[in-house]
Order: sequence, then C-alpha cells, then structure tokens
Amino acid sequence: MIYCSVATTILYILILAKCVESFQLPNLFQLPNLFQPKTNNAPSKQEQENILLAAVSNTKNGKDATTLQQKGILKLVSSLESAYPPPPLSEVISSGKIDGTWYLQYTSPSKLADSPEDESEDISYWEVENSEENITTESYNAKGSVSAGGINVDVSKAPPKQIFDLSQSTVFNEVQLDNGLVRVGGKFRLSDKKENRAVVAFNECKINLNFGLKLNLGFLFTIRAALMGTDESGWLETTYLSDSLRIGRGNKGSMFVLTREQSAVLP
Repeated sequence: MIYCSVATTILYILILAKCVESFQLPNLFQLPNLFQPKTNNAPSKQEQENILLAAVSNTKNGKDATTLQQKGILKLVSSLESAYPPPPLSEVISSGKIDGTWYLQYTSPSKLADSPEDESEDISYWEVENSEENITTESYNAKGSVSAGGINVDVSKAPPKQIFDLSQSTVFNEVQLDNGLVRVGGKFRLSDKKENRAVVAFNECKINLNFGLKLNLGFLFTIRAALMGTDESGWLETTYLSDSLRIGRGNKGSMFVLTREQSAVLP
C-alpha cells in the first residue's frame, strides 16, 4: 500500500509538471504598475503659447519670416485654434475679456503657396466661410503690414496697437511711424453669419505728424460707403483667446497674433 501511494504521488507530480510545461504562468514582475501615473508628453496650453511667441520673435512682425517659418507658425496657430476654440464673440464681449489694448506682434497670409521643400507637411489652412455682403475677401500676400478699409500700413518697425472699446463698440488700429501716428478704425457689430466675427464700419483715419500737422482722411471711407452702398468695409474673427494672447483672422485672408504685453515678443 505504501509503495502504491508513493507511485500515485509520483504520477501526479509528473502530470502536474507536464501541465506546467504547456501553460505559461504570468510573470508577476512584468505586470503593469497600476499605481504609476500616466505621463502626457503633449505641451500644455501655456507651453504652446510660449512656443508660438518664440517663433514669431525676431521676424519684424512677420516681414522677415521665411516661407518655412510662416508655415511653422501657421501650424502652431492651427493647433491652438483647434484645441482651444473661443466662445462666441457675444460671450467674449459680455465678459470684457477682449476689451482694451492689444499689441499686434505678427501678421501673415492665412494660406501660403506650396514650396517644394515643404510639400510633405500637413497644414490645415484656414478658409473664409460665410463672407459678408459687400465686403471684399481676397488673398493676403503681404507680410508685416496691416490693412484697414483698403489703407495699408507697414508695421515691421514697432508693434501697433489694436484697441477695443466695448463701451463704444469701436475698434481702432494705432501705428507709430517714424514721422507720426496713424489711427484707423470705427464701429463694429456682431456678425449674424459667424459667431466669432466682428464686422467693422471704418469711418476714421487720422494722421498726426510729429511736426504738428494733422490730417483727417475719414472722407475716403465716406466716399467708399457711397459707392458700395454700405459703410461696412472689413471684418475680423477671434479664433483663439486667453488672458495674454489673441489670434485673429481678417477678411483679406490675413492671420495675426496679438499680446497684452508689448514686450511678450522680441522685435
């Protein structure tokens, strides 16, 4: 009986060993650590803003930016716009977040012509949607300049101011030139075609020269309004907004980056 029990035990051991050979037990030392926090290598919103501001620095408001730099900046802009779209402009205005002075740090076309060295890059270009009646939409090819109601001003030497006065529903661009100050702007209203668009009726264009001469060219807008049947001649969209940074698009196909602090970008 003893020999039989021993033989039976040995047989069980052999059967168990065979089973172990055909069944892979899990390696306890390779199990995932459920208590280890997941890492996220994607840059934060603030980091993306910092990268963008570094990219537009030393470009003279976009005038010295190469095509490769422009495409890189447009990709950074598109990333912020898609990840953090702003609320409707009506809510932005109610919050007062857009009110006051902004500094225009970079301008470029919203769409660039393809160049051979960058054909492989995937860039999501912004397109004009639901254009406003009697307001011209066209390709913007200039760099480092702004256009208001057909008046183009070079802004490569110093960042101009864009001033929203929500109490008066006005927006003005002020450009400091070597020999004076140019101020262009007028009333704006909320568009009924796009919720992030402000339609502007330009009616003021003043040039104050350093030696005391003051020119008022607002009559040019009056003439245009008579010819076009409306005093509305431009619009701008706010496509990204934080406490310190704003990104916008204009009816002429322009893209612009603005900051609250003038020193946020190196000239």
